[in-house]
Amino acid sequence: MNEALISSLLSEIKGELATPSSYPDLILITYIKEGAQDIQNKVSGLIDFENDLTARALLKAYVRYSYYGQRDVFKIRYDNEYLELQIRYINV
Repeated sequence: MNEALISSLLSEIKGELATPSSYPDLILITYIKEGAQDIQNKVSGLIDFENDLTARALLKAYVRYSYYGQRDVFKIRYDNEYLELQIRYINV
């Protein structure tokens, strides 16, 4: 994941979460990297978060749930989305 994509995701996420300006970007960037790694490990290392809007939305949801300290809930609620991505990427 390149810096331009991380920056783009960071801007989107900060806008969607309405994070206070005092909230450190580094924490959100860490969540972005952790989420991307988690999705790629479970689905495929070939995911293009820039163009695959479904994968991008899943990554942003991962960050949102992490921000609110609900990552365990995320894993339960988004299990089907992981499965759908796995099926789609198996056929690539």
